[in-house]
Amino acid sequence: MAITLFQHNAQAYESAALMLSRTGKAAVIHPTGTGKSFIGFKLCEEHPHDTVCWLSPSEYIFKTQIDNLRETGAQPPENIRFFTYARLMNMSDAEIAAIAPDWMVLDEFHRAGAACWGQGVARLLGRFPDVPVLGLSATAVRYLDNQRDMADELFDGNIASEMTLGEAIARGILAAPTYVCALYSYQKELERYERRVARLANPAVRDSADTVLEALRRALDKADGLDVIFDRHMTERTGKYLIFTPNLEVMRECMSKVPEWFGKVDAAPHVYSVYSADPTASASFAAFKQDGDTAHLRLLFAIDALNEGVHVEDLSGVILLRPTVSPTVYKQQIGRALSAGKTNHPVIFDIVNNFESLYSIGTVEEELRAAITYYRFFGDGETVTERFQIIDEVRDCRTLFEQLEGTLTASWDVMFSHAKQYYEQHGNLDVPRRHKTPEGYSLGVWLQTQRQIRAGKEAGCLDEERVAKLDSLGMRWESVRDVSWEKHYRACKAYRERYGNLNVPGDYVTEDGIKLGIWIKNVRNYRRSGIKSSYFTPERERQLDALGMIWDQPNYVWERNYAAALAYYREHGNLEVPRGYIQDGVKLNIWLTELKETYRGKREGRQLSEAQIARLNELHIRWGSKADEAWQTGLSHAKEYAREHGGLNVPYAYTSPDGYKLGVWLSKCREKHGKGTLSAERTAALEALGVVWSNARRNDWEVCYAQAQAYYREHGDLRIPGDYVTEDGVWLGKWLNEQKQILRGKRKGKMLSAEQKSKLEQIGFTPDSAHKDQWDKRYAVIKDWYDEHGNLDIPVGYTDEYGQKPSAWLSRQRGCLKAGRLDSRQVGLLRQVGVWA
Repeated sequence: MAITLFQHNAQAYESAALMLSRTGKAAVIHPTGTGKSFIGFKLCEEHPHDTVCWLSPSEYIFKTQIDNLRETGAQPPENIRFFTYARLMNMSDAEIAAIAPDWMVLDEFHRAGAACWGQGVARLLGRFPDVPVLGLSATAVRYLDNQRDMADELFDGNIASEMTLGEAIARGILAAPTYVCALYSYQKELERYERRVARLANPAVRDSADTVLEALRRALDKADGLDVIFDRHMTERTGKYLIFTPNLEVMRECMSKVPEWFGKVDAAPHVYSVYSADPTASASFAAFKQDGDTAHLRLLFAIDALNEGVHVEDLSGVILLRPTVSPTVYKQQIGRALSAGKTNHPVIFDIVNNFESLYSIGTVEEELRAAITYYRFFGDGETVTERFQIIDEVRDCRTLFEQLEGTLTASWDVMFSHAKQYYEQHGNLDVPRRHKTPEGYSLGVWLQTQRQIRAGKEAGCLDEERVAKLDSLGMRWESVRDVSWEKHYRACKAYRERYGNLNVPGDYVTEDGIKLGIWIKNVRNYRRSGIKSSYFTPERERQLDALGMIWDQPNYVWERNYAAALAYYREHGNLEVPRGYIQDGVKLNIWLTELKETYRGKREGRQLSEAQIARLNELHIRWGSKADEAWQTGLSHAKEYAREHGGLNVPYAYTSPDGYKLGVWLSKCREKHGKGTLSAERTAALEALGVVWSNARRNDWEVCYAQAQAYYREHGDLRIPGDYVTEDGVWLGKWLNEQKQILRGKRKGKMLSAEQKSKLEQIGFTPDSAHKDQWDKRYAVIKDWYDEHGNLDIPVGYTDEYGQKPSAWLSRQRGCLKAGRLDSRQVGLLRQVGVWA
């Protein structure tokens, strides 16, 4: 059974395949639970005779993905060579060279940014620079590693498909969760604050802190315990729940509280734990997965073991008992409860205030709203979920904790000294609001408070002397939003002066690190939706208008590209634009291909208007895909053959009078029919002409060998074209290639007997000789060109008699020369025609 992709993954695969064909690099960034590993498996399935090198953080992740694939009824591809990043790091150059991949898949590719693992990946990519690379990850950014964007570092920004967690929920790909906020460790926090207050030397500050502390005690006394919260919100009372803890000590403590916390839900829950880096080492984990007892609550406590790449069926929710500042870890943990195709709505219990993390459920809400706004504006997709429920059981307590912290903050002079240290290190006071000093002081909040005090919006003491001190450090008294606006507006002006317009690419970043492309997109969204009105004011809109801001960027791009298409049509009389062709700076072939895919409903994005379609029709655009046109060409020749011969029993080697290789085309149709990938409509069309599906090529080993032996005796070698078929219908070129792959160990489960190997050697056939013969055959083509033209300026689109592109082969040989992968004979032959590294 062929691999079937969800619609969102099918669209991502098409985009990735197109991008790989053009750039050799493509990244897919989809949230945990959306099934993105199937995109990589589909690539393997589509290229069954190629070797795919698949890299992953752990063998367990890969095995789980394979199991998930089998559960759909599809068979795992047999052409994968799997390695972990850790193993790759320790491989020798010779071992890496022996991989010899035709494709590479980097799963969880953000992990390749780790220092040691990254070295192994760099060696592999450097060894095979021309091999296409597909990357899969839930996030491209290493948030705690200087915000490194691995999509930029590994894939040069070639992102074929990107989807946020909020967008996946909005589109109904992932079920909307219920998010419950509670507190677990508040008693320890309260005791810590009580000790801090008791040590205060200033009576006024101590009295103020005592007042807040007493209010906090009363609020905590009134707050419901975890037993009540779990009882109230665990809707699936016999479901499976995954509980993340920070370390073994906390896990054991929490496991001891299971009767207290979950007793109201189930008096005898099944409790499991896993704290190995490899979950396969844990019998407890396996037992949890297999536990099908629906009469009891089932709980699995985990430490870091199940963050990424591990799928657990039928989870009802997750419980977060591990605080984290890593957005990557946070997304992975809540993503364990979300899975494409699930219909139930999971519940996420945040017990440690991750609600206030760098990336939190509030950010997911913003992503969801942004997705809804986008789809409503463009009208090119549906949103299923408008919102999801957030239940904050401890809002008052959290507010009082924050108020108490504010009361206990350091004196003005202490905070100023930290501000001075920041200025000496960074050269400014543009401190992010969430920034804290190494000592734990909230410097960003403090500076914002000084701005509010001077603006009269908050009470406080800020005399002229203090203002002068802050001014000496270059203090900007505008709000953080104002500072942000000025910074980006200056970047806009610089871009306008440099390029003459504000048509900023979405991935454009200034030399000083300002992500101007993303900011421009956000501002356009603010203008369309009316949100962020306090930031994007009418005055600021006028400022951008004065710079020539392009508000409707898609229309601007369309008109520019259409003008290029019109110029091409006037010169050539058609829109059959060669691949790689550029007209007035527009990659015209790519743009027209994307338009045709959109027109046929095979590409997401803004749909073409009737007026745009009419204007393109005036240029006689051909909307059908090349595959559709090829089908129609083959079918017309098949009809002609059937009329003349009374059926469609076409020999493989048959060529129509006009030179069309009908036998080859029909053979490919038979192959697709055998795999079940030929549509019912096309199957019916061929059967109406009397097709013979069973007319398969003979592949008996002895019969094929006899044909190879006869060819060898007649020609003295086995330099056989790949599409060569004997008069008896034996596809000899393909058969010899299959023997080569079997001898190289690339056909799992297939082996040649000693007698068969001996027979092949008798006619001069070995894997190396076959490779050498193939190399010599390809070299002969460029040698003929060189002898005729005196150069190797071979057009990119030129195809030789074997159906190959000599320019592509020549490019690979230059890479092989540079990497030292050719023998001395081959190097000498290339130098004879002027090819150097």
